Amino acid sequence: MRLRALLETEALGLRLLGGEDELERTVRGVMTTDLRDPSRYLSGGELVLTGLAWRREPEDSERFVRILAAAGVAGLAAGEAEWGAAPEDLVLACA
Repeated sequence: MRLRALLETEALGLRLLGGEDELERTVRGVMTTDLRDPSRYLSGGELVLTGLAWRREPEDSERFVRILAAAGVAGLAAGEAEWGAAPEDLVLACA
């Protein structure tokens, strides 16, 4: 499945915050995590779902996204329950 297809599925309630040029990435699996470093559980192509419990300060976002990028994940979906919205530092780190 492509990221674009997930975003177009209204029932999921997803909202794109960046990466418009990456929507053709293939999602090969889904991983839910709030680990600060989930790299040993990633093999590439995952859509990572997180509630952001790993984030204690803004600098944590850059580190977390760097780990995901190195693992070759397809995308990141962040829940808004804890913070009310995706923190701007996370959006910037993803960019």
